Amino acid sequence: KIASSKATINTSLEGSRPSIIQVLSSSLVVSKEKIPSMFLIYSKLALAALLMRARAFPKESNDGPHVDFEEKNPKEDSGLIVDATKAGHVKRDRLLWLVVNFFTDKMTDIVASNTHESEMKNTLEAYLQQEDLYCFMLASLCVSQHQKDPLEHSTIRIHTLKSVSRLVQSLRDFKGLSRQTREKIESVYFVALVRALIRQRINFSDLISSANDKRLKKWQSHLTNEADLIFCTANEVAELLSLHSSTVNTDGSVNFSHLIRAITRKEDSHPLQPANTSALAQFLEALVWFWNFLTCRFDVSSPTETMLRSRLMVPISSAIISVCGSPGISVEGTSSVDDKSDKSALSFSDYFDSENSVNGLFLPDESSEEEGDQRHRRILLRKICQLSQCVSLVFRSVNEKLICQETRSFLFPSRQYGPFLPLVVTRIGHAMSDMIFQLFSKDAQGEAYPYGARECGNTIDDLLGKAYCRLYGFSFSGVDPDASNKYAPESIKAATHIFRCVRRVYHDNRKSPPNRAFETIELALPPGEESKASKSIKAFLFDAEKKTVVANITTDLPPGFPEWVFSEAQKVTPSDDEHQANISMLRRGVAHELAKGSITLLDPSQKSPSDMDDQVGLSEERELTQSHELSLHKKFSAVLDDLCYNPNNIERWIVLSECLGFKAEYICDRLARIQESYVHSEFFLDINSKRKSRSSLSLDQLQTMQKEEFQESRKNWTPYIGNDLRYYMQFSWSNLSSLQTCAKEIGSTICQIDSESPDLDGSISDCMCWKEIDSMYEERNFVSWANSWAGMFVAALRTMRLRALLIARYLAMKSQEGMHPGEVNEDIGTTLYGELIASTVYGYPMHPMSLHEKRAIAECSNFYFQEAVELSSNSMYTQKCQTIAFELYFMIGKCYEKIASTLKEEMYLDSSKGGCPTRSYERVMKDAILYYSKAFSDAHNAEQYSGGPDKTCVGGSSHGALECLYRLHATRFKVLHAAIRHVKEECDLAELEAFRITSVKWYDKSNESSSTTGVRQKTWDVFADCVDALSHCLREIPLFHRAAYRLAQAYNYGPAFHNPACDLSLGSKQAVPAIKSYRVRGLDTGSCANSASIVISKLFEKKRSQICAVWVTTSAAPSPFEVLNDSLRKYDSLRLKY
Repeated sequence: KIASSKATINTSLEGSRPSIIQVLSSSLVVSKEKIPSMFLIYSKLALAALLMRARAFPKESNDGPHVDFEEKNPKEDSGLIVDATKAGHVKRDRLLWLVVNFFTDKMTDIVASNTHESEMKNTLEAYLQQEDLYCFMLASLCVSQHQKDPLEHSTIRIHTLKSVSRLVQSLRDFKGLSRQTREKIESVYFVALVRALIRQRINFSDLISSANDKRLKKWQSHLTNEADLIFCTANEVAELLSLHSSTVNTDGSVNFSHLIRAITRKEDSHPLQPANTSALAQFLEALVWFWNFLTCRFDVSSPTETMLRSRLMVPISSAIISVCGSPGISVEGTSSVDDKSDKSALSFSDYFDSENSVNGLFLPDESSEEEGDQRHRRILLRKICQLSQCVSLVFRSVNEKLICQETRSFLFPSRQYGPFLPLVVTRIGHAMSDMIFQLFSKDAQGEAYPYGARECGNTIDDLLGKAYCRLYGFSFSGVDPDASNKYAPESIKAATHIFRCVRRVYHDNRKSPPNRAFETIELALPPGEESKASKSIKAFLFDAEKKTVVANITTDLPPGFPEWVFSEAQKVTPSDDEHQANISMLRRGVAHELAKGSITLLDPSQKSPSDMDDQVGLSEERELTQSHELSLHKKFSAVLDDLCYNPNNIERWIVLSECLGFKAEYICDRLARIQESYVHSEFFLDINSKRKSRSSLSLDQLQTMQKEEFQESRKNWTPYIGNDLRYYMQFSWSNLSSLQTCAKEIGSTICQIDSESPDLDGSISDCMCWKEIDSMYEERNFVSWANSWAGMFVAALRTMRLRALLIARYLAMKSQEGMHPGEVNEDIGTTLYGELIASTVYGYPMHPMSLHEKRAIAECSNFYFQEAVELSSNSMYTQKCQTIAFELYFMIGKCYEKIASTLKEEMYLDSSKGGCPTRSYERVMKDAILYYSKAFSDAHNAEQYSGGPDKTCVGGSSHGALECLYRLHATRFKVLHAAIRHVKEECDLAELEAFRITSVKWYDKSNESSSTTGVRQKTWDVFADCVDALSHCLREIPLFHRAAYRLAQAYNYGPAFHNPACDLSLGSKQAVPAIKSYRVRGLDTGSCANSASIVISKLFEKKRSQICAVWVTTSAAPSPFEVLNDSLRKYDSLRLKY
């Protein structure tokens, strides 16, 4: 009950008589200024206990503080412990050890709880300058062991070692101590550990070679306890040496660490230090003896010895490898012998990629240098090479299972950094790589080792790769390691070495470095402050301002993005602090590397640690969707971080937009359509195939009405809620737990704004929407709740995506490097056109898209496609343009077709009454036909130039010129199909208009009547021509599903094309007279429905795998049209349609 702080003062035992130590410690704790004195008192008490024990066992401590590293004959130590078996001596010995451990722990508590007091600092500095600490560590750790000692003796010694370890760690962590003082603490402790390890080797050897029956439990227990003590000591030695490796200079000299200097100090430099040769020789001899014992597999050994070999393999291997981090500590026995006269001398060609004639040629050589300095450098280079081979041999000799055992040291805080042996290998490997660069006077940040030492460097990097695999879960061999192995680097210095090693390995490699390497480095980086440029970029991207404009054509920098960001963000402020400079370098490097790579190469197995428990019960599709969302967010964050350092990178803005767009597409594909996409009466004749009323609005009236409908649809609607759009990318929509967290985060910001500014209409509207959606969750209507959030997710993601694309466009227009501006415009046009799919307005609540909004989006998309065509042929830009002209013409035609579909309801004006017979619908649709024709002509010429059409793509939308041909004549057919469905009063006008539109381009000119005929004949001519074109598409590609559907539709409507006033109640079962049907390929004289059935059934005659192949797009570089069709909702729409 001895106190070390106020919290540990014991006042509960009333009437008891406290000891003198209790009274003294309690009084010193109460008066804070006396706490340092208490530390000194405890240290004296611990040392006094050790001295009392020394008097009780004089032969064990005869050498006192004088350290003797000479080995003793075991027979001479037979009388070290006199009468130790007597009960009194054993009890007293145990009590003294317990006293030592007790006061050592008290000293640790005092240091750990008083880390900021100046008086404590002064006391420690003064104490550590004395010899008490050295005597205390030697007396507590360097104790001989005898076979007749009680088993409890070894256990207490292990506890003593742990107590001393904790004390040393607390002293090293104490703030304010000078570097020299810290080095002295480590040096004294290291010397005591080395001497202890040498004595433990003697004791262990005595036990192994003893004549006792090895089947006795007592012998086995003695051996096991001694092995445990060796285990702890070797770990401590390896930990210290690996953390404090030596460094080299360009002249071949070595800057030995303070640990090596401590055990090799001359006798005249310190009275307590041994001679250097004896210290080094006995230490290395002990390690070699242990290694021989561990690797000797031929001697007959007991099961206990076999078990201990596995127990000691990792710590002994770690100690040997850590010694390799200090080249030059060995005694050079051939220093006066010429290398050429020594036949046993190793040649550089044994280790390097150079031949004998250039040994040492690539080492730095100056005319002022003496010949001896050059020789020292060559010798040191040879030693580094030999040591790297030694590390490789030792590390490869350790069994894989033993490497991953819990063998971490308890002194330094390495427990959280992974298995101990790989950690030691990484430290020594990093030190050796630095030595090579230092010896060659090269920058350690180089992407390759200096020429002449690359074989040695590659050996080191290969070792590091294997160690990284055990520690961080990535390797350089291409083998997927265990994903559970993922620790953080122990320091910024270690993270810097990892980054440099990865760059060296992959600098000339075709493969990309593993992302996990940079993610591991990122774990070591402290939270950093965002720069002014970073804040501006994120403020622009995540701005939640809601604008009523449907689509805006922007030719300059988007509003809200400051132009100074492009020049300010790239400025790098040099730092004199190496630590801060490394952090800055790593941030930029990691962000740049993680942002690399295609968006299609994301890891599909990503799982959020916070959502692991929520994975149970998820459907396979939902779990897959969530993993994709998490991967996209991971990629998005990496790209955004890189853009904050280099916002001028056009490709990064494109990838950022793709991350946002892909997530929006994932969500859209999993939402049910809010309106029926397929009307049966459009495919075959029935009573609803005809319109019920005629068009009665002028163009101005029609546009005014559509605009009013649009404005009405926007009432009580919001694209998203909240004041920060980052939440919509950060959280997964597909996981209900993650979605609920997102809702709470957004709700908390909304309510906070609402309470601070209750008069803001936007905030009140957001708060009302949030409460309305939240009520669905409270009512356990989870589907409606999730779908409500889904609409806002899609709207927010699309908003951010368009912002990123507009920044990329601005940069491409101003730059002569990177992506061509035509490619960026193509991406923007495709993105905008994609919003027209399913004609749905996302947000809350989701609703069908109005015609006014559809026309505005199509016009905006058309603008960017048209600009892409102009820019692709602009000679002002020197970079290569990857856009294909016919694909742009094709999409322009689709935009015009969408625009025309919003103008169909304009009234017809009879030219005989003085009106203009040409409607806007006719003018726009003619433009669509012309652009489709131009796309087909360019695509056909391109195929002829390349040797013919590509036959490898049999499904999806990868049909090249044939796709353009189909779209041209399918559009002509749809114009004609819409015309015959008009009411009788305007059917003739509609058919004449359709003829003017469709007669712009013919598939076969022979189908056009030579003489002026009536409207019925003209309609049949165009109908027959369209059927010929669609039949040609199916003959070229039998699995062209859109052509099959459109041809079957044409056959079903054959009776209406023959006579629009036919009996609709009979449907498509009617027949067309033979005088007309003979002109239409594939149309029988019987029921038209039978002809349609024959065409459409061929798509479903195959096996399931073959049917699915019809819908697959296999193009490596998809066109914009392929991108639009490569979505799950488009696939589902076609399946339901067919």
